Amino acid sequence: MRIGLVGEAPNDTQSIKNLMEKNYNSGFEFFFMLDRINGSKLDSQKTKRFLRIEYEIKEPDLIIFIRDLDSVLPSELKLNGRKLYFTNSNRVVDKKGIYLLHIYEIEALILSDIEVFNKIYNSKLSLVKNPMLIEEPKEYLRAKERKYNESHNPDIFKKVRFEKAVECEYFNQFISKFNTIVELHNQ
Repeated sequence: MRIGLVGEAPNDTQSIKNLMEKNYNSGFEFFFMLDRINGSKLDSQKTKRFLRIEYEIKEPDLIIFIRDLDSVLPSELKLNGRKLYFTNSNRVVDKKGIYLLHIYEIEALILSDIEVFNKIYNSKLSLVKNPMLIEEPKEYLRAKERKYNESHNPDIFKKVRFEKAVECEYFNQFISKFNTIVELHNQ
């Protein structure tokens, strides 16, 4: 199964690729799409044209749209904006998309496996019960460990345990939907 990854930043897409390949290695190919278009530029009409062209050339079976909510729940305004982005982008790719919406940011998944972070940085951060409740998890990690930088995320995600990441509610919901799509694809 060929799976395209579209995200706000190269560090995010590489991080998700590293995490997903732990559980989905045999029979799966993850690759990057729109890798030179970052952040809010993903919302533009021009980007939708680029997405369609790349979709037609690369012919993915599925596209994972990776975005940050940049808010904790509930945040109807932000959530509706991200849903609109997904709906519009999904139309461009013949509805072969699924969205992975990080609550608050991708760093919430690092918080779900804080032991890995502690080993890497030789720090002593406490376990976070619900990473989705931490506002600005990137800044939270930086405040606790000055050596941390989001450019380290791809390497951190090589070590984050998939089973720990799935304990984070939003990622668990995403994986459940992803597995359903995979099952339908394999029928």
